[in-house]
Amino acid sequence: MQNQPDTGLPHVSVIVRAFNEEEHLGRLLEGIFVQKIDFTLEVILVDSGSTDGTLEVASGYPVKVVHIAPEDFSFGRSLNVGIAAARAEICVIVSAHCYPMDSRWIPELVAPFSDAKTALVYGRQRGGQTTKYSEEQIFARWFPAKSVDDYQVSFCNNANSAIRRKTWESHPFDEELTGLEDIEWARRVRSEGYRISYRATATVYHVHDESRQQIYNRYYREALAYRQIYTNETFRFYDFARFFLMNTFGDSVHALRDGCFIENAIEIPVFRFLQFWATYRAHTRSGISKDMQRQLYYPRLRLFRKKSKSPKQTGAAKPRIYDISRPLSAKAPVWPGAKNFSLEWTKRFERDGVNESHLSFNLHTGTHMDAPFHFAADGARLEGISLDALIGKAQVLQYFSSGPIDVSFFEAAEIANDCRRLLLRTRNSLPQSSAIFDPNFVAVSSESAQWLVDRGIELIGIDGPSIQPFHDEDNRVHQVLLAAGVIVLEGLDLKDVEPAHYHLTALPLNIPEAEGAPVRAILAQEEAQ
Repeated sequence: MQNQPDTGLPHVSVIVRAFNEEEHLGRLLEGIFVQKIDFTLEVILVDSGSTDGTLEVASGYPVKVVHIAPEDFSFGRSLNVGIAAARAEICVIVSAHCYPMDSRWIPELVAPFSDAKTALVYGRQRGGQTTKYSEEQIFARWFPAKSVDDYQVSFCNNANSAIRRKTWESHPFDEELTGLEDIEWARRVRSEGYRISYRATATVYHVHDESRQQIYNRYYREALAYRQIYTNETFRFYDFARFFLMNTFGDSVHALRDGCFIENAIEIPVFRFLQFWATYRAHTRSGISKDMQRQLYYPRLRLFRKKSKSPKQTGAAKPRIYDISRPLSAKAPVWPGAKNFSLEWTKRFERDGVNESHLSFNLHTGTHMDAPFHFAADGARLEGISLDALIGKAQVLQYFSSGPIDVSFFEAAEIANDCRRLLLRTRNSLPQSSAIFDPNFVAVSSESAQWLVDRGIELIGIDGPSIQPFHDEDNRVHQVLLAAGVIVLEGLDLKDVEPAHYHLTALPLNIPEAEGAPVRAILAQEEAQ
C-alpha cells in the first residue's frame, strides 16, 4: 500500500457494521484513527437501527453513516451496502465490538493485496475479559499465530478482514444467508482461482459478552446458513452428543493446564451444550421464518428503545468500580534512563518457610503522582499534599487527536461548572503491542496548563507517562501546574472508561519525604436506573 498515486480518493475504506454498539464503538474508532499508515482512509458505519448512543458516539469522529432498516437487515446485505458506499479499492471490514491490538493492524491487514490474486485477507482475533473460556479455545483454533498466504480451506471471518472491491463487484455477498456469508463468499471466489490470505499480525480483540440465549441464537443461525451452503451435510443427535462431550472434555483439560478450571467448570459445558444443541436443532428445521430471522438477529427483539425497569425490578443501584491503575511489573515501560521495576525474592517458602520480596523501582513508574518537589527545589513534598483533593467527584474527557492538547479542546469541552478534578483519556490508553517506551505520547501544552490553573482545576490526570510532552525541555507544563498547587496524576489506565462523571479515589503511598509516589486509583460510577 505504499507510494499510492494521489487520486483524491481514499486508498482504504473501513466498513463497520453496528447495531446498538455504544459500549464498544468508541474504542474501535479510536483504534482506527491512530493507525500508523502512509495512505488515506475513510470510515463508513453501516447502522441497522441502533436505539442507544451508537450514532452519538460516531458523530464524534470523521465517519460516514449509512442506514439500513432493521427489517431489511442481513449480514450480507449490510456488507454490500457498506462496500457500495466505499470509494477505495481495498475495503477493511470490522465488527463494531472489535478493536485493534496495535497501531499496525490496518497496514498488516492490507499488505497481502500486493498479490493481484488475493481477493480477501482476514486477521487474527483474540478474546477479551468477558469472553467465555470455550470461545477462547475456538479463537485459538480458528486464528493461530502463524500467517498463511494462500489458505487452502474456504474459511474466513468478516469480523476482521479486508476485501478487494473489484472482486466484490462481480461477487457480492449472499444477502439471504442467516450467517456465514463470509465462508460462502470465500468458497465461491476460491473456486475461480482467487486467494484467501490469513494475516496473524493483523490482530483485533473481539469482545463477546453474550447471554446464553444470544449464544444459542448465534450458533442456530450459523447452522441454518451452513445447511444452505453445504446442502449434503447432516448433523444428527449422535453428532450433537459426540461433539458436545469431546469439546467439553478438551476445554476442561486446557482449563486445568491453565489453572482456571474451577471458575469455568460450569460455563464450559453450558457453552458447548448451547453451541451444539443449537446446531442440532437448526438441522431439524425445514426453514426460517421472518419472525425467527428477527429474533435471531436482534436478541429479545431489541428493535426499539428498551423499557426502563421499575424500582422493584432493579433494586438499589450498585456502583461500578474501574481500576485505573497500571500494574507494576518488569514489563512496565519506564522513562529513558530510569531503572526498570524489579521484584527480588529474598525468602522463598520452600527454603525459608515464608515468601518475602524486595522492590526496586522509580517512583514515577506506572500510575503515580507528582509532588511540587519533583520540579522545584523548595517545592512541597508528598507530606504536603492534602488527601481531600485526591478523593471526590471527577470528570473524564476524551481526546483522540495527536497531541499536545491545546486550549481550544478544553474551551470546546463541556466541563461541569463545579469540576475540580479532570482526567484525560487519550490514545495513550490503547493497548500496545510492545512494552518499549513511546516518546510520542499525548500530553498537555503549556498554554493549556495555564488555562487549567485559571479555570480552578485542582487535580489533572492523564493516561500517558507524563502530563507534558516528551520534548518539553524547560518542564513548563509541570512548573505551571505544580506551582499553582494543582495535583498531577500520570500513567492512568482509562481504556475501559467512557467520558462521564465519576467518583475518584487516588491514594499515594505514604512516603512523606518523596517527590512523588505510586498511586492506586479507582473510579466509581452509579449504574443506570
